[in-house]
Amino acid sequence: MSFEDYLKLRGYSFGTIKTFVSNTHYFLEWLTKQSMNPEEVRQADILSYMKHTHKKESISQRTIQHRVIMLRHYFDHLVELKRLEHNPAAGIKVQGVKRKTLHRILEAPELNGLYNNYEVATHSEKRNKVILGLLVYQGLKSEDLFRLQVNDIKLREGKVEVPGSKRTNARTLQLESHQVLDVYEYVMKVRPEILQLSKETTNQLFVGLEGGKHQSHFVQNVLKQLRKTHPKLENPDQLRASVIVKWLRQYNLREVQYLAGHRYISSTEAYQQNEMQGLSEEVNQFHPLG
Repeated sequence: MSFEDYLKLRGYSFGTIKTFVSNTHYFLEWLTKQSMNPEEVRQADILSYMKHTHKKESISQRTIQHRVIMLRHYFDHLVELKRLEHNPAAGIKVQGVKRKTLHRILEAPELNGLYNNYEVATHSEKRNKVILGLLVYQGLKSEDLFRLQVNDIKLREGKVEVPGSKRTNARTLQLESHQVLDVYEYVMKVRPEILQLSKETTNQLFVGLEGGKHQSHFVQNVLKQLRKTHPKLENPDQLRASVIVKWLRQYNLREVQYLAGHRYISSTEAYQQNEMQGLSEEVNQFHPLG
């Protein structure tokens, strides 16, 4: 079984497989120049390779972390083929990467309360409640919201198709049943009326009376209103982390990776760390790279 087939069986996307195989190819080329084969590799050799790539490409610690993870999968593949007894990359943990953590995870009832208690009267508030729903139920990032087009909302199926980006994978997410009516009203009635008043023509899902240039304020306005009753509410990242932690309690890691749009499983695994409760930012050094 090839490494590519190994990754396919584990549910990786085409793009992720391509990246894994490509980076592993560079590692194997380096081994050839060192007159080594994969079965001879030890942890010290992998660290030497990481120093080599770090010096050659001036890559970040996070990129190094991703490459170590790719090699870990490659050697897991060799272990499965019984070409190796142990994975030489298993004990390597690249640190020196700032991991964003949150002081407090909001539980499902709190997320529901944020949405259900959000008062709406104006067109802007009705739009903002739809935005809030996508934050507290689908765990979207702010940049995800503003890439959405009208045709990404599938009202008949009760779903939203979230486009991919350089940093996230595309995914299709189910809307909560109590979201659908608010989304329907916004798409079919509120949004056309806002466009008529603003005299703007666009396919973007979220629009304002002042035009698209003020999109960045939409989420800020949502949080500003929420903080009147929830002063400890921090930022959109807190909401996204809360949603991902909730998913981790319901689904397996691969399913959550898809729902969150993470390109790398390590991004999903980061949310398992004590479910991100009561943590502060960790900054460590990866001493082998010096």
